[in-house]
Amino acid sequence: MKKKSYKITFSMQEGYAPGAKIHRISTAERIIKDWLTERLRKEEPIVTGLLQQGTLFFPANDAISASPTAIFTGELSEPKDMKRSNKEVKNTLRSLAALLKDRLKQESVFIVYREKNWCV
Repeated sequence: MKKKSYKITFSMQEGYAPGAKIHRISTAERIIKDWLTERLRKEEPIVTGLLQQGTLFFPANDAISASPTAIFTGELSEPKDMKRSNKEVKNTLRSLAALLKDRLKQESVFIVYREKNWCV
């Protein structure tokens, strides 16, 4: 069976305005941990993964901008996980991405799952 990889990418900075608040990686860690805890308590499906901090570089206003970013990445590879429907996995990823978007005051959070990408 082929593994099912996923990735959620989000900025640690609130919006795009210069001087906007920049969250610490520990804030994202807490959001993800609380999400996992609540989903397990409710017996809802979860995704596990690795949270990494980095910097996203992109052109903006005739200059190069850099934004503090985090990526939550993982894969479904256990036989039990491989039986999960793609719809269920997408909804689970969307749930976590929407919470990160709300709590970190983001305009967009990006999801990649099985070679497809979208944003919430």
